[in-house]
Order: sequence, then C-alpha cells, then structure tokens
Amino acid sequence: MEVISEINVNDIWQQNVNLLIGSGASFGLFPTLGTGMEGESIETLGKYFEDTDKTKHKSLLFMYYYKNCIEPVITFDIEYTKLGVDFELEDDIAKMAVIENYKILLKTLKAIASKNKSQNKTNIFTTNYDSCFADAFEELLLEQTNLDYALNDGAKGFRRKFLEVRNFDTSEVKYSIFGKNKHDVPQANLVHLHGSAFWKLSDSRIAVNYENKKSNFDDDFFAEVEDELNTFEAILSNNTSNRSDFDSIAFSPVFPDIEEKFWESYKKLPIVNPTKWKFHETVFDEHYYQMLRLMSYELEKHDSVLVVFGFSFADEHITNLIKRSLGNKSLTMYVCCFDSASAQYMEELFDNFNNVKLVTQDAVLDFNLFNTEVFKLPS
Repeated sequence: MEVISEINVNDIWQQNVNLLIGSGASFGLFPTLGTGMEGESIETLGKYFEDTDKTKHKSLLFMYYYKNCIEPVITFDIEYTKLGVDFELEDDIAKMAVIENYKILLKTLKAIASKNKSQNKTNIFTTNYDSCFADAFEELLLEQTNLDYALNDGAKGFRRKFLEVRNFDTSEVKYSIFGKNKHDVPQANLVHLHGSAFWKLSDSRIAVNYENKKSNFDDDFFAEVEDELNTFEAILSNNTSNRSDFDSIAFSPVFPDIEEKFWESYKKLPIVNPTKWKFHETVFDEHYYQMLRLMSYELEKHDSVLVVFGFSFADEHITNLIKRSLGNKSLTMYVCCFDSASAQYMEELFDNFNNVKLVTQDAVLDFNLFNTEVFKLPS
C-alpha cells in the first residue's frame, strides 16, 4: 500500500473518475456522527443501546441526533446565511467557507470532465443528507451565467421533481445556433447514497424539493424531555465518559408518550438509519440498493478511480461493495486520511489491496487542504 501526499490530476483525468464524499466535507457547517466520548460515535452507541435493549436510551440518542445533525441540514438557508456574511457574522462566514470548498471541488471536476472527451462526466457518491453540492452549483450559476456544466441529481420535473436511478444515464447536449455543431456538456452525477433531507415519498415515488426548510417537529416538541437531552449531551460531549454513565439518566413519566410520537415522525424521514444502515420506507430502501448497484457498476469499469474524502467506512454495505470492487485491478482508490489515527485505521482496513493509496498530510486533512494541496488542478 502506497502512502502519498497528493493526487495528481494529470494521472487520472482520462479515467472514469468517481468521488465518495462523507460528512467530513460538511464539517464546520453541519456536525459529523462523532462524539466527545473516546472511541464512540452515533453508530456505535446506537448499536450498543439496541444490543442491550436500552430502548429509551436509543430513542434519546436519536432525538439528540435529529436535533443536532438532521434539523440543521433541513433548516439551512443559504440566502439567509449570505445575509449574515454581509453583516460579517463569524458563524455565517464559516458556513459559507464550507460552501466555497464545495464550489472549488465542482470547478475541479468540471475541468477534469471538460478535458476528457470520451468520458466527460464524473460521479459524486455522497452519504451526506445536505444540499451543499446543489447550493454550491447554484452559486456557480449565479457567478457564471454561461456556465457550461451540469449537475445531475437524478431528478426530473418542474413543479415537482421525481428521482429515478435511470436518470443518471442522461446527459445534456449543446448545439450551435444553426445546429451544425454539437458537444456533450460536462457533467457530474450527484448520488445521495444515504438519502437526502429534501426527499419525500409521493405516490410511491421519491419527490425532491430543495425548498423544504421546515423541521419535522414543532418548536416545543422536545421541551418536555429537555432535562434528559441535556444530561445525555453532557455525557456525550465528555471525553472521560463511558457507556455506564448513561444509566444515570432519569426518565420522566411523559417520556414514553414523547418517544412514541418521535418515532412515528422520525421513521418518515428519507434517510438511512445510522445503526442498521437501512431506510424505514421500502421505496427508499429499494432506491438505496439501486444506488449501490450503480456505484458497483461504475467501479467495475476499466480504468476507474475512486477518491474518498470525509468518509469513515462505517457503512458496512458500502465498505463491502468497495472491497469487492477492488478486485478490479484497473481501479485505483485514493483514501484521504484526516489524521494519523485515520491513516492507521485505513491501513488496517485495506492492507490486502495493492490498488489502494492512502493520502496524508502533515496537518489534519480538512476540506480546504484537500482542495488546495491534495486534489487540485495543475498550476
């Protein structure tokens, strides 16, 4: 296994380029699934609560997860945030810096797709629920009215957009004014492997609406379990905490009622449950496996590249799919490691694969460093 410090774009632009983007890319705008507890995440704690039949603790975990990880994604309004930037609000400036990094990545992918005439598209597979790629693309459209680039999220429609995996096989063709010349518009396919906060079920189909900025719960829904949530968060954020500390939480008599109402609404969310990596709705679950098949198909193509950034490999389905795909010896996977601990974990996970390259930097490899030092266009 080779350890490198950057990905040479000149070595990959002629190949079938794929990206796998995880929550690390949106860090600074939205929280990740990590916790302050050493060696624990939302996934590991959820599995522990399930295995030990601590159903109330599991419910409390997902209430925390919704309030801290999902609701900020749903309610994020880029136009409102840009107003905060105008007033020099530090929090909004930091959020827009994340969107800027998404824009830079899209520009890099556009340049790669534009250069490769035989394979003028790239694939972005993401486990994030957010609209960062869509927001970044629209910011590029605002900056460049003649932007010769397309972002295909697999949805088609006008008043309502409907998602179909087969739509990723479509592309735009641009003709000259008299139709004598034409060219395929460079494109990135955007595939949300874990669903999106902006999907919903509509007559057994998946509808997409990026204007949906409303929380699934009323403002005061969690008020009656605020004490439990505060205690839970205090344990979760303490690096000296251990699992037994959760046993000290005192549940109020109203908790079972709030718990039942919470799950009734939560299970309607079009996102993968981070404990079993499954959707609650059959339609979404079927789409999940179609997306995994699409990813497998792309990685099995000759001369393919997979660049992984911000992804922890906690999803066993995706991890196993990638390991199977690495049997394609013409596939090269570049795994960007956030820090030394991440590099060690990735080395152990893929130690038997010669077509995996670990990408490390002396500093922590965040999104900014990824764009400026690791995955950048030649000067």
